[in-house]
Amino acid sequence: MTHGIRREPDAEDPSFERVTLGSDDGVEVAFVPGAGMVGVSMTLDGVELLARRHGLAGYLGRGSTFGIPLLAPWANRLASPHQVVGDVAWDVRVGDPGVHADEFGQPIHGLSAGAREWEVEDVGADRGGARLRARLRVDARLVRFVAFPFAHDLVVDVTLSGRTLRVSTALTATGGRAVPIAFGWHPWFEFPDVPRAEWELDVPFVRRAVLDDVKIPTGEVVDEPAPRGPLGTTVLDDVFVDVPPGAVASVRAGGRGVAVTYVAGYDVGVVFAPSEADVVCVEPMTAPTDPFSGRFPLRLAQPGETVEAVFEVTAERH
Repeated sequence: MTHGIRREPDAEDPSFERVTLGSDDGVEVAFVPGAGMVGVSMTLDGVELLARRHGLAGYLGRGSTFGIPLLAPWANRLASPHQVVGDVAWDVRVGDPGVHADEFGQPIHGLSAGAREWEVEDVGADRGGARLRARLRVDARLVRFVAFPFAHDLVVDVTLSGRTLRVSTALTATGGRAVPIAFGWHPWFEFPDVPRAEWELDVPFVRRAVLDDVKIPTGEVVDEPAPRGPLGTTVLDDVFVDVPPGAVASVRAGGRGVAVTYVAGYDVGVVFAPSEADVVCVEPMTAPTDPFSGRFPLRLAQPGETVEAVFEVTAERH
């Protein structure tokens, strides 16, 4: 099998470079490192599998996620602007650099949306796959650092091999403080040529975190499997914990589909299918919503330690 790389101006905003990984098995995947290391396209046989929503402009302008965005240093919502982990207390205020609000006015999806400070470290291809590596150095040089005052490096390694995209995210604590691990990814999938009623979900998550009226976990967990079968008009915005390594969640529509594999390090899964759009998201997360609240155990990277998490998206023909 052969793989290839293209580096060119992004079609939507030529001021950014788009890096496209390709395989001769019919898959192309594109990322824009300089705009938050966001995945902007994944096609199978020339057909787009990712929801573009408001595109790169919406992502850069107001943090409206699309494609495959990285949510870092935390994913999903924070119940309060005031956060405490150990002996570190800080504020996350909507409107501060990098901080965006959800529909309830709560900070959501971290600080990395549209971050331009990513450095591309490696791009290449061989018979084993096409690859891209980029690094974000999070420290006091970043204006966003005030909203998460824990020095660390994020390194994202993206590899396309055949029809499988593998995304490895490594966080290294580079300062004198242990760093809370709460990042995640938010793949958006759509199949516009197939009615939503015919989309088939197969999500093997079984431990649902109970959420309150503003989508914040109460701390209670119930044994309630994720819905399986036709999506239809079902509306989903659910958080599941205790996802085992190797779990595979899939969405099928007509002759195509995607399978998301929780390879390692992601023991939280979010399933999202809103009423206002025909899209579905299966999201690998390292921590539940509102991760710094103390309602659930929080992993820490000790100074000098690296914590890695890996997921895969496989484009499927049926």
